[in-house]
Amino acid sequence: MSIVKIALIAAVAEFICFGGNWVTGQSMLDQPIVIGPLVGLLLGDLHTGIILGTSLEAVFLGAANVGGAVALNPSIATTLAVTFAIVSGSNSESVAIAIAVPLGLLGGVFEVGVNALFSFFVPIWNKAAAEGNDKKIVRVHYIAWFLKYLIFSVVVFVTIVVGIKPVSIFVKSLPIFVEKGLSLTGGLLPAVGFAMLLKMVWSNKLSIFFLFGFVMAEYMKLPLIALAVIGLVITLAIAYVDIDILKVKQSKEVIHKDISIDHSDVDEEEDFLS
Repeated sequence: MSIVKIALIAAVAEFICFGGNWVTGQSMLDQPIVIGPLVGLLLGDLHTGIILGTSLEAVFLGAANVGGAVALNPSIATTLAVTFAIVSGSNSESVAIAIAVPLGLLGGVFEVGVNALFSFFVPIWNKAAAEGNDKKIVRVHYIAWFLKYLIFSVVVFVTIVVGIKPVSIFVKSLPIFVEKGLSLTGGLLPAVGFAMLLKMVWSNKLSIFFLFGFVMAEYMKLPLIALAVIGLVITLAIAYVDIDILKVKQSKEVIHKDISIDHSDVDEEEDFLS
């Protein structure tokens, strides 16, 4: 497969996932666990796509862009890392994970610039809103959406065309000790992603579940699927208990209201008779 064709496939995958995420109401299509397998499937190496997609999902799991602030761009990082890994060879997966973080940072900086560029569409939307022209608002919205994510796809295309050969040569020329170091770094990065996520969602009330999962995984050696099923069972059990408690509270409130209404009727009768 020629480099141009590989770059075109990666650019199309980037447009479908990154652009599709925002046109479908942030359906999480831009996450590595979706983009990785798609890029791998289109390039004929689904196995590498799934492995790298799940690994990079763990790396970027705690990276959240809030509001207009963009710290990382996991979609560009995943598309480029998976493409470089597949083209460079099977021994470059750990290298791809290691280079995905700086690629994500560069993608985040680029996304901030593109967002600023497309702020020039705001006066057009404001004018259309003042005129009450809802069709123009929708039309300009889709034009801006297409142009914005076309730019990201073009950047992915150019990056792969220009950088695929240097990256392949660089990866193949790495000494063994550097490969081992990058492999260890790639193995640690998912732990960093989970640590970032825990920092955001950590609660003392939830810490018991974290410790329970840690013991089951580390000492009982349960696979992740078994842990996920156990977590689902615990979640459903807590949800059912919460629903029962909520029903009891609602029934008590109804009884309390009925008693209050009865007392108010009695008081009104006593006031009338007195």
